Amino acid sequence: MLNKLFASKLFAFTKDVYVRKLILFGLLIRFIIILFYTNVTIYPDSSGFLELSDYLLNFDLSGYEGYRTIGYPFLIFLGFGNEWLVVIYQFFIGVYGSVVLYKTAVNLRFSSKFSFIISLISQSFLNVLFYETAILSESLTLFFMMLLMYEISKGYFSKTNLKSEIWMGFILGCLVLIKPFYAYIGFLIYGLSLLQDFKWNKIISKKIIILILPLFAYFGWSYVNKVNTGYFVSTTYFGLNLSQNCVYFAEKGPKEYDWIMKPYVKYREIYIEEDKDVAMTIWGAYETELQYSHTSLPDFSAELGKYAMATVQMNPKEYLKQVVCRSWVDFWKPAIYWNYNQFNFKYANMLFLLIWYFQLLLITVTTITFIIISLYYISDYFKTKIISFEFFGVLLVWVTSILQALVTYGTNAKYRFPFEFVILLVVILFFRNKKMIPSSLNNFLQ
Repeated sequence: MLNKLFASKLFAFTKDVYVRKLILFGLLIRFIIILFYTNVTIYPDSSGFLELSDYLLNFDLSGYEGYRTIGYPFLIFLGFGNEWLVVIYQFFIGVYGSVVLYKTAVNLRFSSKFSFIISLISQSFLNVLFYETAILSESLTLFFMMLLMYEISKGYFSKTNLKSEIWMGFILGCLVLIKPFYAYIGFLIYGLSLLQDFKWNKIISKKIIILILPLFAYFGWSYVNKVNTGYFVSTTYFGLNLSQNCVYFAEKGPKEYDWIMKPYVKYREIYIEEDKDVAMTIWGAYETELQYSHTSLPDFSAELGKYAMATVQMNPKEYLKQVVCRSWVDFWKPAIYWNYNQFNFKYANMLFLLIWYFQLLLITVTTITFIIISLYYISDYFKTKIISFEFFGVLLVWVTSILQALVTYGTNAKYRFPFEFVILLVVILFFRNKKMIPSSLNNFLQ
């Protein structure tokens, strides 16, 4: 009897015909991807995740140099280090994520049919599907971001209870362990919660849980790095990432850092001449020259952090130009991660590229529309003082775009990827609320 009751609870969500269709479509489209692209894509970033997963599989973190946080490597650990099993996990996570997105759209008062269409479109984007074939953290980040927005769509800012705060804190803590950069989201949500019908006694309330859990995750992992490397940082790459923002004015730092600046500038010019990714210049300088003066990457990254801070202070205008004209602009540019020459059939890569170009156009138009209507939602908040789903989505994306531009340069498009579904939802909500949808689609929307 108990087993039947548990099973009925576990699979209750599949009673919705649109959920069943989403699951079937999600599994089918991923099967098609595997037919054409039987690869687990490994990138330079993948090595750090795989290395930490090896430590986890040995149940011993001693000596780990802190390149990554534990969030995504823990998924690899659950896959016993088998890369294909990790991809399978990511496929199922992606399918479940499409159900979460569907439920989110329903909460936003879209009809079940139109919510199904929104989720169908979102999970059909090739960048979403091909991230799932790679050993990268973006698919897992996307899933937890969907869980976050699902909770927001349930009217999170207008109510409070211990259970929902603990769950929100857990989601935020997981995001921090996947990518420490997301530590700011808890403060953003907490600050907005205070603004909603502000009262002084709200400063210390149940909602403070959403700060405690992610901060515990952030500082807890930083302490692990302190024990192993001597540096209390979320990742060893912190200083290195900061230094990437200085690439175009690398030579304008303090003279005491000539030993960094000379190779940095040298390889910047080489990367420009050879049309390589200039943002990755410091890696080229480290791998060819600087590693011999600093064999310990944690020590070297710490020095790079000091150099970066001093150089930015000396060159505020150049830094601002770098942040706005390069890092921030790159955030809005969609990207896809695949091995273009590794498809199983001749010309299959060209077919998928054509599909991606069409989707890229759709994503770009949606993004431009989002940027334009953002001004409306920000001004609307100051008039109504109501924290709507749309306003929170706008604020979340914009704050992310600014913060990521301030802290790093290179692969900035990865930071926008987990928010593409947010951008899509906000744009559709705008057109619905303004009654700008063609009458032929109204039956889907209400």
